[in-house]
Amino acid sequence: MKLHLQALLSTVALAAVLVAPAHAVEVTQTNILSDADRLVSYRHQRHLFVTADGRQHLLANLGTQGGAKAALFLRSSADGLVWTAQHKLGYTDSNSVSDVALVGNLLTVVYQGSDGFVRLATATYDPASLSWSSFTVEKVPRAGRTFTAVNPSFTVDANGNTWVAYVQEDSSTGNAGIVLYRKSASKGTWASAQQFFGANDSTYPFGADKRSARLVTLPSGIGMLYSVGPTIYWQERPLKGGADLAWGAAATLLPGTPDKDLMSSHFSTVVDAAGNLFAAFTDNGLLYVDRRDATTGQWYAAPQLVLGTGSSSAKPTYAQLMSLGSDRIGIATNVGYNIWVLQAKTTANAGWKCTDQGTHASFDPTLYSFEHPRVEAPAFPGATVPVLQQFTSADGSLQYAATFSVTPGAPTGCSN
Repeated sequence: MKLHLQALLSTVALAAVLVAPAHAVEVTQTNILSDADRLVSYRHQRHLFVTADGRQHLLANLGTQGGAKAALFLRSSADGLVWTAQHKLGYTDSNSVSDVALVGNLLTVVYQGSDGFVRLATATYDPASLSWSSFTVEKVPRAGRTFTAVNPSFTVDANGNTWVAYVQEDSSTGNAGIVLYRKSASKGTWASAQQFFGANDSTYPFGADKRSARLVTLPSGIGMLYSVGPTIYWQERPLKGGADLAWGAAATLLPGTPDKDLMSSHFSTVVDAAGNLFAAFTDNGLLYVDRRDATTGQWYAAPQLVLGTGSSSAKPTYAQLMSLGSDRIGIATNVGYNIWVLQAKTTANAGWKCTDQGTHASFDPTLYSFEHPRVEAPAFPGATVPVLQQFTSADGSLQYAATFSVTPGAPTGCSN
């Protein structure tokens, strides 16, 4: 597995071209309201998904707008505009972040609690009543009382075992590091992987956004993409073996450029129908995509530059990948204040084409700000792809969401 060198990134960046899309759609404000910055949290986590009947569902952090006892709420919508209440998750506050996955009608969630624990929760969707069952909740282990578990993600491997990764913060030492636990499908018990991923130190303070991990199910194993500061790494292990089986050596996918963008060390992943793994990440105003080939297990020699020139006019700082069928992949990303959707074939080194642009000319700039946008799109949408963009009141006290939808397929008027 080849390491990606910063020199190669710089060479590729020189060839970047920024082309404006021709197909623009005005976004529409939804009824989602929050006073939490983490209304939708990080790219490596997933919050928006679509059931087989085409209804949209969102696990959102509503902050104190949700009431005094909880902040994480499940919402559902038929049109992406009007969202109705379903259920809440207790022991959550404005800092709580989550990661969700839907298999059939079973929803699984891991989330960060207000009491220092990460929890695993499940709920079942009833298409007849358009409603969800109450959540069944359990705690994921932590090492001790001085440890706080934050920023989780999860996956289920080919044997049905559930893996949860989170950042462990130790108040007794000031150290933080990424840890991993596995719940056995056969025994229903949790076990620690008995190792840290990346440094376990105090380089990045508690609550810093630049530690994150995304677990991925591979055909014959399990992998994890994770960041420590601006650097992004990849590690994997075979399926067979105990929870504490040693993982392979870490490979550097992106050395990264230290900057002030809190989102630049985060990333999005998706696996296509053939088992190829795609990863999208931004660095220093540039949007990259990397691809792990399902057959060879190899990543690109250097990430593919998709968007940006490094200029302030681009600002592709938040991107989310989507699987758009058997042979197509998509990215939703902010570009300045607007949202772009780009698509490509899932073949290696396929060219990316912008297909749609979400704009918001009708929003009064004296009332709202899109200065720090977060974009949310389902990793596995249906025939229509909903895209949400978080934005704020001008004074930053309230968070809102606007939406527009995309139909996957051939480009609809872009020239790049």
